[in-house]
Amino acid sequence: MIHTSIVLFAVLSVGQAPPFSGSPTDQPAEKKEETGTATEKKGPPFSDGPAQGASAQKPPERTWTVKAGEMAFTVGMKPGIPDPDVVTTIVIAAAQMPKTPHPRYGNRVPLEAASLTVEISSPGGEVIGKFKAHEMPLSSGKYGLHFTPAQEGIYTLAIRGTSANGKELSANIKLPVKVWPLPAELQGSGDDADKGGGRRPVKLN
Repeated sequence: MIHTSIVLFAVLSVGQAPPFSGSPTDQPAEKKEETGTATEKKGPPFSDGPAQGASAQKPPERTWTVKAGEMAFTVGMKPGIPDPDVVTTIVIAAAQMPKTPHPRYGNRVPLEAASLTVEISSPGGEVIGKFKAHEMPLSSGKYGLHFTPAQEGIYTLAIRGTSANGKELSANIKLPVKVWPLPAELQGSGDDADKGGGRRPVKLN
């Protein structure tokens, strides 16, 4: 009799659900759902888009185009916005803009064998040097030099020279040094509104 009672008690004990058996099991699931909902609500609109502030970083390279008559000068600067006492690579891509597109080069025909110099003025307007822009080997119409600015501000690069057939060349561009963000007049890429064939990015390497 005693043995039968023990077995019956054991069966009842195993089959009986513990107190509040539904609450502990279901409650974490409800909390997970609430947590997931709260996370979605806290996420900012368009949170999967580009991170804010990324566009505020200074560009490693920058180009600026100036058109002068039938000539176009696309000047590449590396770093894009240099700091004082940092060597800056300047590459000038000089090209002629023909009235009829060239079969190979399109609207920009590289200007080869030109003689170019760059007169650099400080942010205060004082001419601080005149540099020879050397024709780059294996790069049609490209001329390069190095310049180390001494102070922050906006320098002026005055490009002067002659083409192979003696035509005078002249263009001015600005070189901002530790000026960031850029003023409105220096944002973008200058006169580079020509969408027609042939213009290639200036490679500084």
